[in-house]
Amino acid sequence: MLTVKSKSVNLLLAFALVASLFALQAQQKAHAAMATGSKFVGNIIAGSVPSNFGTYWNQVTPENGTKWGSVEGSRNSMNWSQADISFNYAKTNGLPFKFHTLVWGSQEPGWISGLSAADQKAEVTQWIQAAAARYGTSEYVDVVNEPLHAKPSYRNAIGGDGSTGWDWVIWSFEQARQAFPNSKLLINDYGIIGDPNAAAQYVTIINLLKARGLVDGIGIQCHYFNMDTVSVSTMNSVLNTLSATGLPIYVSELDMTGDDATQLSRYQTKFPVLYENSNVKGITLWGYIQGQTWADNTHLVTSSGAERPALTWLKQYLGSNTNPTVPAAPTGLTATAGNAQVALSWAASSGATSYTVKRATTSGGTYTNVATNVTTTSYTDTGVTNGTTYYYVVSASNSAGSSANSAQASATPTGGTTPTVPAAPSGLTATAGNAQVALSWAASTGATSYTVKRATTSGGTYTNVATNVTATSYTDTSVTNGTTYYYVVSASNSAGSSANSAQASATPTGGGTTPTGSLVAQYKVNNANATDNQIYATFNIKNTGTSAVNLSDVKLRYYFTKDSSATLNSYVDWAQIGGSNVNRAFVSTTGTNADTYLELSFSSGAGSIPAGGQSGDIQIRISKSDWSNFNESNDYSFDGTKSAFADWNKITLLQSGTVVWGVAP
Repeated sequence: MLTVKSKSVNLLLAFALVASLFALQAQQKAHAAMATGSKFVGNIIAGSVPSNFGTYWNQVTPENGTKWGSVEGSRNSMNWSQADISFNYAKTNGLPFKFHTLVWGSQEPGWISGLSAADQKAEVTQWIQAAAARYGTSEYVDVVNEPLHAKPSYRNAIGGDGSTGWDWVIWSFEQARQAFPNSKLLINDYGIIGDPNAAAQYVTIINLLKARGLVDGIGIQCHYFNMDTVSVSTMNSVLNTLSATGLPIYVSELDMTGDDATQLSRYQTKFPVLYENSNVKGITLWGYIQGQTWADNTHLVTSSGAERPALTWLKQYLGSNTNPTVPAAPTGLTATAGNAQVALSWAASSGATSYTVKRATTSGGTYTNVATNVTTTSYTDTGVTNGTTYYYVVSASNSAGSSANSAQASATPTGGTTPTVPAAPSGLTATAGNAQVALSWAASTGATSYTVKRATTSGGTYTNVATNVTATSYTDTSVTNGTTYYYVVSASNSAGSSANSAQASATPTGGGTTPTGSLVAQYKVNNANATDNQIYATFNIKNTGTSAVNLSDVKLRYYFTKDSSATLNSYVDWAQIGGSNVNRAFVSTTGTNADTYLELSFSSGAGSIPAGGQSGDIQIRISKSDWSNFNESNDYSFDGTKSAFADWNKITLLQSGTVVWGVAP
């Protein structure tokens, strides 16, 4: 007869055997995916798990199932069903799981914005703890999503900007570190891979978190609206900027569009830049089945199950990908002298991800580095003295190491004049309009840009309202009718900035009144960059009346300028009432700073807004068919300062065909 102890031992042995078989099975399933090395290539699970998921992917992120707005649409009622499907599949198959996301301004519960600050903070804390209690073994957690573009409505309750400018982000990571002590904590945002300036701003937040030991990796989304057009050199530049933090990079939401040939070319050109970067530890694609992706033509498998050419190539690439070898030394180095500068260029080295430029003042060296992590095949050295001969070599690098130096090239910079600070602009005029002031001034010789400054008292103190203005005019739309504003302008170039111009003033006055009604339009901007290739806006419709309003009777209009003749496209990224219930149409119009408006209307499936209720977030984007840039700075409905919902009368609401909110341009 077995003793209790021997029974326990046998049970433990049996459990160990079952566990080992389970682990082996999970490993085999995971290894059936395309990526078999140390880097994962994963994808999202939306509802049910696609039958071919394990054929291609070895990492799991829920598309919407772990977003707060999806889980707790009604306060204190948690629905984890979609999250459980993704999490259980990942754990059963031995795949890393990423919880996406804890703190995000877009898909937050609609009820959170109406609470007191104390209750908001308590609810966010409760949400993070509830997520950790259920999914505490997640390998990765997106703690804050899109801090640069979609700040939560409750951020002031959890620290606001504070002394660092990002105290609310730091607080979120502090809570996540306590709740998820064994998970890698990530920050995540879009618009980074194609914009070195955004990458630098992103690094500011990352370094604040790193200094406190709160962040373990950097997420970059890499959606088609960046990836379709970004250059390889820009990608490498951004990756180098992020890598300099010393933190690993995770590509979190990759997709690319195009017909079969175009999409294939984009994957062949750009996927290796990400995958072969030594600091990129994993790549997650954002959907792959036709009809189940968030954007058209990003799919890799058709609805009938056929693989598109990009997926066929990706399988071959990942199957044959080996560790890179050290690149060969660059060839064809030339050095061209200029005034206090030397321009260098060379031929690309196969497999190189960056170059190092080295310089000496004697032929043959000793060389010292003057530029590292150069991602193009040219560089201009401005740290030189006219009349001195400089000798240059260049080496190529990738994750395997650095090449030998190139052949040497030399140049002797000579002569020229140094630019001087431009004179203050003259002839400044300020013309009042309806909720705007139009400024113009004479050009200053030698100026490359201007700064517009404003005060509400004569003589200042002035604050900047626009920097890097390259024209000699500017329209300030962030003004209030009836208030007198005082303006000055300064001119700048590489030598510095001029004194301020003479002051000009204006008092904007009304050109209409806001209709009275029970509906109020609220607006916030998700991306304050006024000169990129998309317009981003989020709306919320409030019902301040005493009876419900059917959304099918309501229309919302957002006014802007097209800036070209290209065809316009619109997208609903997310809507609490359901994106499929939001209809969109572009209509030509005339008026101040507007030639077009986007009209949103709603199907019966959108339901109604109860008395005292609201629609919740309606998140839209606008792009051009050629993906050229907009200039939103003077658009009638745009306000880059509104990072949180605010009542906005430059958006109109119509109810049963009658304007009930806002003033049209």
